Amino acid sequence: MFKIPTIMTSQEILDKAFRKAGKVQVEDREFVFRMRKLNIAKVESAGDVIDTVLERYIKAFPSFDRVPPFYLALMDLLHSIDDIRRILGRMNGVRKQILIIKKKTNSQLSRTRNTTFMEMKRNEAFGRFSSMVNALDTDLRTLSAVREKFKAIPSIPTSIPTAVVAGFPSVGKSQLVRSISTADPKVAPYPFTTQELIVGYFEEKRKKFQIIDTPGLLDRPFIERNPIEKQGVLALSLISSVCVYMLDPTHHCGFPLEPQLHLLCSLAESIPEMDFIVVVNKIDIKRPDGPAQKAIDEAVGSLGERLIEYMEISSVEPGGLDPLRALLIKVLEGERETERPPWDVMSDNKDDTMI
Repeated sequence: MFKIPTIMTSQEILDKAFRKAGKVQVEDREFVFRMRKLNIAKVESAGDVIDTVLERYIKAFPSFDRVPPFYLALMDLLHSIDDIRRILGRMNGVRKQILIIKKKTNSQLSRTRNTTFMEMKRNEAFGRFSSMVNALDTDLRTLSAVREKFKAIPSIPTSIPTAVVAGFPSVGKSQLVRSISTADPKVAPYPFTTQELIVGYFEEKRKKFQIIDTPGLLDRPFIERNPIEKQGVLALSLISSVCVYMLDPTHHCGFPLEPQLHLLCSLAESIPEMDFIVVVNKIDIKRPDGPAQKAIDEAVGSLGERLIEYMEISSVEPGGLDPLRALLIKVLEGERETERPPWDVMSDNKDDTMI
């Protein structure tokens, strides 16, 4: 997902810069000219290393204004985007100051024949380099931790028309994803939960669709979740505006119908942009009885215009999922594929537009 390089500490950056500067060699028959060239080259080398390293880190982080909302929500969940912006801004400021110091010092060195003055100005520049880079040590360590967190973000295309599958455990969500997907779904770890997403793809008339199961994430009422879990649920709403909500009226999933309906209403209230396909599964075992059907009708009716379809299926019967698959294709075909930049063009921060 991200191509952020390993972030060095301030001391590691300085060691690299001064080590390279120490290897610089120049030639000139005149001692004074040789020392002038040598000190200029040392300051140039050390400054260039620091500038290159910091610029590389700055450009490695994505330009947040161009990150798809889904990924931006996940990134902000892991670490405040505003804080990362401030760190990158300070880093860019130090980088620019390093270039100014390098230019000013070498200008002074180019006009003197005093070798003692040359050494003094070189050491002075090195001292200022060290002070400024050391001041970034906390920021560098923070970015290193952020890099590790960002590596946990799953690579899920945001440009493909997508449906999210929700519901309590064992109601048939995973079976749905695996049954209608043309290939084995991939599993992607999510940074805000120990559970995993199951992402499946299927095609119709050469058009690709995506369906995501969220085990362990949407299996209890939204209001009962902690702030991080709530943000995770809301992040999912940014990748799709269609939710297939599955119900099991048989209790074979281990949960009664009432909390399943409560979760549906809770999600609908918390994510007003989401439309719903409500699916009653396992009708081969038991259809909803009178009271159960009444409760379902009331919950479904509360969705109003956001209800795309209510249907009853048996995912284990041959062709049992065909009506749902056909409906998903019809609904998702109406969702235009968004034109969002791929990750390889999002890490293109420039000096003044990086954040």
